[in-house]
Amino acid sequence: MTQSNSVPSTPPKSIFSIQTDNVRALEKAWEQGNRLLNESLRSQNQDAISIQTKLMALLFSSYTEAIFSKLIHTPHALTQSEINTLKSKFKSNSYQGWVKCLKVIVNKISAKDQSYKDKVIADVTTLLKNYIKEPSEVRNRMVHGQWITALTTDNTKINNDLSAKIGMLDIITLTRYKKSFTLLSLIIEDLVESPNKAHINTYQDKINKFNQEQMKMASWTLADRINKLKPKPRLCVNCKTTLSGGIIF
Repeated sequence: MTQSNSVPSTPPKSIFSIQTDNVRALEKAWEQGNRLLNESLRSQNQDAISIQTKLMALLFSSYTEAIFSKLIHTPHALTQSEINTLKSKFKSNSYQGWVKCLKVIVNKISAKDQSYKDKVIADVTTLLKNYIKEPSEVRNRMVHGQWITALTTDNTKINNDLSAKIGMLDIITLTRYKKSFTLLSLIIEDLVESPNKAHINTYQDKINKFNQEQMKMASWTLADRINKLKPKPRLCVNCKTTLSGGIIF
């Protein structure tokens, strides 16, 4: 009797696993993009700074979408019907998709009363508005080619508010978005994975950390980053001058 030498097929990866890999890749892309932008800031290449900043904005948006998909596909967290509903909601409006996701997962908390749930929804919705809604509005214009001047939804006239936001984009703003969103996603992750234990045990600590980071980031400026990127003069001991040309008295 002939024995089969066939190798057992590898089971397909779950969507959660696939999106986990995608999130890691986007994290690496962010680090690389940040390094490239720092080089452009150091050399004061204004054209490169403008282009790379906008690319980082699109990268941030991709990151938030991958996180959303990863979260809703967390094993044993949501039903397939709930996942399908959230996908559909997110596709039509990413911010509303996040809000809907929040409400679905908060309602799975059974260890707390409705007033507690309402407060969590209100608190986290405010954070979503600041760190998902506003960036997504800018992103939506940019993916439709409106890199300098944004148009209204019906493309009939200039949207001055969004045009101003596109014009004011810089890596400091985007880094605040990225760090804030990462902290926010950890709060939502606890809700998805363990609404009655991890969430309840860590929620206030994570909210406190979020607020502490906001206070820290509030003082950040683009000028400070550029100044830190400038090469520091080095002392030439023998000639008693700095290598940048300054005389040591």
